Amino acid sequence: MKMSEKCLADITPLILPNGCSFFPQQVNAIEVAGSANIVAGPGSGKTTVLIAKCALLLSKQKSTDRGICLITHTNVAVDEIKMGLKKIGINDVSYPNFIGTIQEFFNSFFTRKAFYLVHKDKHFRVIDDEEYKKKFGALFDKKKPDWYTYPTPNITRALPKLIINDDYSYTIISQANQSYRSEFNECLKMLFNWGLVNNEQCLELSKWYIEKNQEKIISSIKHRFEYLLLDEAQDTSELQYNLLKKLFSSPDIVFQKFGDPYQSLYSIFDGNRDAWKPSEEFESCGLSYEEISETSRFGSSISELVKNICIEKYDTFTSLNLVDSFNPHYIIYESENDLLEQYKSLINYCTLQSTEYSKSRKKDAIISAFHEDLSSIFTSYNKPTTKVRNIESIVRKCYNFFIDLLSKELDLSSDDLMKKVEEELIYKVILSKCVKEINSENFIGDFIIWDLERIIQKITGIEDACFKNIDAEAQIKYLYHTIVNTKTEKQLETTETENLNFSIGTIHSAKGETHRSTMLVLNTVFKDRTMKPTYRMIDLLKEYLVGKYSDPYSVKEDLKRDEMIKSLKLAYVALSRPTHLAVIAIPNEMIFGQEELITELNDSGWKSLESYKNEILEDLMTSG
Repeated sequence: MKMSEKCLADITPLILPNGCSFFPQQVNAIEVAGSANIVAGPGSGKTTVLIAKCALLLSKQKSTDRGICLITHTNVAVDEIKMGLKKIGINDVSYPNFIGTIQEFFNSFFTRKAFYLVHKDKHFRVIDDEEYKKKFGALFDKKKPDWYTYPTPNITRALPKLIINDDYSYTIISQANQSYRSEFNECLKMLFNWGLVNNEQCLELSKWYIEKNQEKIISSIKHRFEYLLLDEAQDTSELQYNLLKKLFSSPDIVFQKFGDPYQSLYSIFDGNRDAWKPSEEFESCGLSYEEISETSRFGSSISELVKNICIEKYDTFTSLNLVDSFNPHYIIYESENDLLEQYKSLINYCTLQSTEYSKSRKKDAIISAFHEDLSSIFTSYNKPTTKVRNIESIVRKCYNFFIDLLSKELDLSSDDLMKKVEEELIYKVILSKCVKEINSENFIGDFIIWDLERIIQKITGIEDACFKNIDAEAQIKYLYHTIVNTKTEKQLETTETENLNFSIGTIHSAKGETHRSTMLVLNTVFKDRTMKPTYRMIDLLKEYLVGKYSDPYSVKEDLKRDEMIKSLKLAYVALSRPTHLAVIAIPNEMIFGQEELITELNDSGWKSLESYKNEILEDLMTSG
């Protein structure tokens, strides 16, 4: 149902807390006309701005008008935008409009058609990179040369490419080592023949189809859409970005990009070649440049830190000081237990010092750059292979998690497995029992595994079938700890200190999250292609952490420049997650011989647990 035309004053109370209004920078971004780049810092309300802009455009739309194409990068973001629109009264976004992920956009409009032309089969399954690597590894293990005794070759480094000929025949080429290239390419082609494709191949199919029908497609896009709103533009790959620019190249289409170029993590393994460079686009072609650089997420003690750990000087980034954040803290640790005990003590101290902090329902998180960095510290850490969707209820999270777990074990798509579940009541009963068990106070993981294996046995018809492809025990533990971290405020207040739980994950996994406190563990040592250690992350960041800024692009040595930019992007994302407390943790062995770093941290406003102990002693002596 179409809503009546609205103005910003109408929708403001529907999507902002009572008594709040959009501040001037946000209003400018909502009202900017024409193609533009909108650079929005962490906690600046970018998503709410985007929802408001989309709502205003939709409310003014007439039945004869062209539509709005709003593209983002995750299903969670799509759901958040659609929920925001529903609050305003827009319950149905239909043709000619489109709101969806970038993968959905390309797959729906182009990939599916291309796959049918090439494969004469409309049925294909898009699988994530981890699952694709696993299937490739299993296949390569059977096809590899007899002499090959090394780990499975890295697919990404081999730069595979799908080549489609004029007669619709196809092949896959790569830069894999010549000694096993034939087997490597054959395995990739076999997966494609089976209808198993990854996101990169979807894009290659889309690119081929677009180039084959370019004039017709661009004309169709121009007649359907008046606006393209690209969310999280920094997460767009070069190929995605170039295809979007080509498709929406008509001057009759308004192309606005929203995001934070300093959070572009997906290019750090590809030479830091960012597709979206708003400052360069402003300088080279005069494209309008708007900033939302005032944050409400954290106070100035954190904003001053974040603005300095940036790949470009970010002097305009400031805090609205709506949150009373603590000074940033550092921890020097000897072991896993030492690290956890110090972090717990720090959290306890902050809880006593700040009612605002103690009542926060957000989680405390420990993050590091890569999975191996976490595995080297935390004995219980397992790299998750199934993701939990943050926006869902706890029951729905558990249910979907078990569906994902079973679909990976059975090599079925989630949709196909859901159909089987819908057809058999016993599957629903078993899954409900598993959900109930994991939410019980003293859940037993083995009970859940046995019940899930009953489903595997019924579907496969194999009496003794069990989990073989998935580490079910580790995944169920991961899910349980995720649930623990979503306790209500009342539960959090009654949790005993010694049983404090932390979310543990990579910086990539924390992107888009907001925490009460975030501890960035700086134990990362970068390695070159031969796996030889090169630079330590703490060494590359130490000047930036103490307020000294230098242009990372001015570093002459290629490898050092690349790792420094990578470190800054990772640290920027990590230390912009917390509302109240930002912490870095440094292994004691990395401080050895660099005692001056501690002095500089202290002089530039960083605090340590030791400094608080001294303050408490001073207070006691004064009161005595």
